[in-house]
Amino acid sequence: MSCRPVTLRRYEEIQPRPYMHYPRDIYGDLDSLGYPKQSTTTIREGLILVNTFEETFGEVYDSGKGVWSRLGKTISNHFHQVVVSLAAFIGETRIFACTGLFIDWNGCTTILTSASLIRDPNDGNKIAENLKIEVNIPNEGCKEGILQHCNLHYNVALVDVEKFRPLCSSKILEEQWDPRILEDPNVVAVGRCFKSGVLMATHGKRTDWSGMLDCRDLRYSSCTITKAGIGGPLFDFKGRFVGMNFYDKKIGTPFVFKDHICRLLAQFEGKRYVYLECLFDVFKCMPCEV
Repeated sequence: MSCRPVTLRRYEEIQPRPYMHYPRDIYGDLDSLGYPKQSTTTIREGLILVNTFEETFGEVYDSGKGVWSRLGKTISNHFHQVVVSLAAFIGETRIFACTGLFIDWNGCTTILTSASLIRDPNDGNKIAENLKIEVNIPNEGCKEGILQHCNLHYNVALVDVEKFRPLCSSKILEEQWDPRILEDPNVVAVGRCFKSGVLMATHGKRTDWSGMLDCRDLRYSSCTITKAGIGGPLFDFKGRFVGMNFYDKKIGTPFVFKDHICRLLAQFEGKRYVYLECLFDVFKCMPCEV
């Protein structure tokens, strides 16, 4: 079944790009994070930077506070090893940053993350050209990432790190879907900042409400995250993968369920660089628009 290209209007609402609020005109350039530099004049005039990717949420790993005290050492250490941060650059300018998860897939280890990482800043329906991806890996530093697969409609991407294999990964495909996950609404959202490498987590409750989104495969949790948590995993308190998080400041944290991600990963097998697939027949999710 053919499908018209998808306009990403709702994407822009859920995951707004960094922008500046200017009380008056300013002058300046972009710094290495992709945000306008603040001159003495702009600081004095009250320039406000919003929608950044380095703001933490919840409690920091190893703090022993909040959700970490409930997870236990084994699960906490596992999260520390499998959750990474990624950033996309055009030249020296960073255009996006988010969280990712090492997973076992198709006989190798790859990173599951949000396709927002590789979108063209000027056209969300395209992949940015001349893009450089860096992955900040715990205890390893930054390494080059290579886009392996992506689906812009469902906002899912896989990124490889060549000549590197992590000590452990999340085996989301090997785990059978456990109905008990649906019985317990308590969940944990995990994210990692790119520049600092800080790992953080917060907890909340999952809901079956699809809210104002047109996609029935998206659900919400009451976990309060920041943009740094985009693409990050949602777990239950036993460390089982529930889904991947997106971001919406106003109406909760949207996430896509594990089973939908697994179906998409199955579509990726045997393909490379899946730029824009609708998969309308597979998921029967949101309608295509022009």
